[in-house]
Amino acid sequence: MDSPLPIWQAALLTQGCQVKSGEQFFPLELHPVGDRIVCTPIVSGSLLPFNVEVIVGRPVTITWDQDLSRYIVMAGGQQEAA
Repeated sequence: MDSPLPIWQAALLTQGCQVKSGEQFFPLELHPVGDRIVCTPIVSGSLLPFNVEVIVGRPVTITWDQDLSRYIVMAGGQQEAA
């Protein structure tokens, strides 16, 4: 039996993420893996809702900073608090 997802993962999976490239929006397929969510953008642009720049084909990892109650986004080797 699978354990339920942490609240932050369930909330993010429900809301979803997308990449804004130019004037277009592209949804991302998010995958919970252990204590993180991973995805690989199909276009380069701004990852919404986090406003973090991502590059096509480069994996993005999203985790939760429990001490500061915020998401941490790792994209292109750089870590951003969101």
